[in-house]
Amino acid sequence: SPPPRMSSPPSDGPPHPPTVVVAGAGVVGTSAAYYLAANHGIRATLVDPTGSVAPAASGKAGGFLALDWNDHVRPLGQLARRSFALHAQLAEELGAGVVMYRKMTCAAVSVRDQGTGRPS
Repeated sequence: SPPPRMSSPPSDGPPHPPTVVVAGAGVVGTSAAYYLAANHGIRATLVDPTGSVAPAASGKAGGFLALDWNDHVRPLGQLARRSFALHAQLAEELGAGVVMYRKMTCAAVSVRDQGTGRPS
């Protein structure tokens, strides 16, 4: 008898897209899976020990990005602006309600004790 095959025989159909396994279903893992699929046609399987999506900090935090709070720090300022733009783009592509996106105007206020110059 012929030796056992270690791979599948060639098929006549179209090739299957590559598939990757992404460890972790938080914001980083789900973002990686989304962009692999959207930009590269790569399928992803999310694996998280809890069995759910955004089970830890990603699902508990309120999520806040400030457009310009890091402009004075390079390259962090560029990264913060890119992240801000990507969040808006995802809300446009997937629907703001789906990703629970809302854009708000905020202000930063510093409160210091006039005698010590330290926060009170």
